[in-house]
Amino acid sequence: MRRIAAMLLATVLAFVLTACRGREDPAEDDSQTPDTQVQTERENPELSVSEEAETNILIAYFSLGRNAVYPDDVDAGTSASLVPDGDELVGTTEYIARLIPDHVGGDLHSIETVEPYSTDFDTVVDQNHEEMGDGILPELVATDRDVSAYDTVFIGYPVWATNAPQAIFSFLSQWDFSGKTIIPFCTHNGYGPGGSYGAIADAVDGQAAVVLDGLAVEASEVSGAADTVAEWLGAIGIKMRQDNSSGAEETAITIAIGDTVLDGVLYDTALAHEISEFFPLTVSMVGFGGREYYGGVDFYPKNLEGGRTTFENGHITYCEAHHNMAIFCAQTDDPVLSVEIIPIGRVTSDLSVFEDLSGHTEVTFSLAEE
Repeated sequence: MRRIAAMLLATVLAFVLTACRGREDPAEDDSQTPDTQVQTERENPELSVSEEAETNILIAYFSLGRNAVYPDDVDAGTSASLVPDGDELVGTTEYIARLIPDHVGGDLHSIETVEPYSTDFDTVVDQNHEEMGDGILPELVATDRDVSAYDTVFIGYPVWATNAPQAIFSFLSQWDFSGKTIIPFCTHNGYGPGGSYGAIADAVDGQAAVVLDGLAVEASEVSGAADTVAEWLGAIGIKMRQDNSSGAEETAITIAIGDTVLDGVLYDTALAHEISEFFPLTVSMVGFGGREYYGGVDFYPKNLEGGRTTFENGHITYCEAHHNMAIFCAQTDDPVLSVEIIPIGRVTSDLSVFEDLSGHTEVTFSLAEE
């Protein structure tokens, strides 16, 4: 199955991106300072979340700080790639990785190469370009982690020269991702994800993997990215498939279609809260393509983060391009859209009611009575 969402985004970005710069962002600018990211001991055990975490979610990430040996007295104060996490300093990519289990549970896994990278920035730049140009996949440290045991795999990395580091593709080449959901996320120094989303989608092409919309966070914004990560997870629908160990609330709603009343929830996102201010909201909807019912709305939301071109059955969405709301009820096995939609909630009742609807119907969204 093609991951259209990732490919479209990568295509657009390809016209505007240049080589990224920074400690976790090696590029061709030789004037940068050495990357002194994260902890100084490379022999660091894999992190894990509480026993209550969802065991079928893996958050795998590559950080230069865990793949280069820095002196104990490294000066991290001048580096924008270092952020405090409790009593320690960690790299930007690892910091984002640690935020994800707060919302969906899961296990953290550090991707590490057998041969450490240099602490000299120029050397890392040269090695990065050599690996990319020659298609070198660096050997990874062996792990007891069984990736096949996970249904959902987050892939985190710094953007190097508009792509993911080659170690990410080493990791992807070692495992069969058939039937799994792959979710990329990255940190960068101002140039976005580059072509990394499309490259990751290509790396698992031919396998029955689904690649969801990724998250790209600029290094300077990482320390304040907790809400951004939470909204992204809600928008891609990952919360609906797993218990939310952080305790973030979903709001119960009802969806009235004629004499039928369905149950549903709104996600804990800014857009969902904004639209709920118009409840009870009646939308005249029409069926389209056997997959959805949609209809226009007369308000213009301001919170438009989390756009994607894939959907799941039951998703309640808002589309900025067509200025409408929709309920997707079928064809998750072929979730291809020509424009971005933003999930704001989901129908939790049986979706079979949509099979018998006429082409046009009135749908009323209301907050559930307590």
